[in-house]
Amino acid sequence: MLHPLRLAYGLVTVIAVLEARGRAVEPLLAAADIPRFALEEPSYRIRFEQELRFIRLALNALKLPSAGLVIGREFHLALFGVLGLAASCAPTVRDMYRTIHTHSTLAWGCIEHTFWRDGDDEFLSFDENDAVGDLGPFFIERDAAAMLTLLRQTFGPDVTPQAVRFRHLPPPDAGEYDAFFGCRVAFGAARNELRLRRAVWDAPPPQANPMSYRFFDNQCRRLTAVMDEPLSYADVVRSRLRDATPMPSLPAVVETLHLTTRTLQRRLDEEGTSFSALLAEVRRERALELMRRSGMDNAAIAWSLGFEDASAFSRAFKSWTGLSPRQHRDRLRDDFTLP
Repeated sequence: MLHPLRLAYGLVTVIAVLEARGRAVEPLLAAADIPRFALEEPSYRIRFEQELRFIRLALNALKLPSAGLVIGREFHLALFGVLGLAASCAPTVRDMYRTIHTHSTLAWGCIEHTFWRDGDDEFLSFDENDAVGDLGPFFIERDAAAMLTLLRQTFGPDVTPQAVRFRHLPPPDAGEYDAFFGCRVAFGAARNELRLRRAVWDAPPPQANPMSYRFFDNQCRRLTAVMDEPLSYADVVRSRLRDATPMPSLPAVVETLHLTTRTLQRRLDEEGTSFSALLAEVRRERALELMRRSGMDNAAIAWSLGFEDASAFSRAFKSWTGLSPRQHRDRLRDDFTLP
């Protein structure tokens, strides 16, 4: 069953193809009500309907009959983050595939996959569902091309299917599909399938490691479990403040999030906070850490936290802690020298 919430980052392959062909992305994101910064936030979630709307708009802009094939070729394991690490450490290719399919929410899966065995061949069957409607052929081609792309990136370009079959009608240039898959692709077939020799499925990836595989697979389970938690704009702002040196101002944060100041302030107000409150919180957090772990003087700390000068930092620090930076350092030194 498809999860109603999706990771926005899953659109990155579609966007890469749009930009490579000179198509404007921002109007399509706006039409699907997806903020641009969502593509840079690993935890930003969109509704499944938003994903489908964006993809429909993208396909209309591309006017590319082989869009599923072209976009599927953009996939690589690093794109999947922790899930990609888990897959790369799997004991066999079969486990690698099942890991990706098991955590389909993290892999942006939209259709059902079934694993079959037939003699010396094993194959994936791709099944349309009502949720994707007429986009079924696009997702089937995308997933088949993506799976083979991942295998070739892992084992080299010589990985070739025994057979590739699609139920839908052929595009104007079926030769493009034959050239990519390395075999004659059948259209109008009884089912959608990607067939490979069992020896391919049995092969261990170069980085196979049982302990690492279990570790990353458990992380994937935890990430999947938090998919229902609502996005916090406050957490997004905290992240931007913590990751930048010097700490950015409100206009700078707004620019990186591709939002207006009013929109960000409204979102934070809905969460019961403000940019100034978050800025003070993160400044205090980073100031205490820098004073504890570094030999930086007040001027250097002030610069890293985005203050105009050391005096402004000293006043702010005293308002947070009741101590001046010097008094705080003296206390840290006394605590360290106690027997």
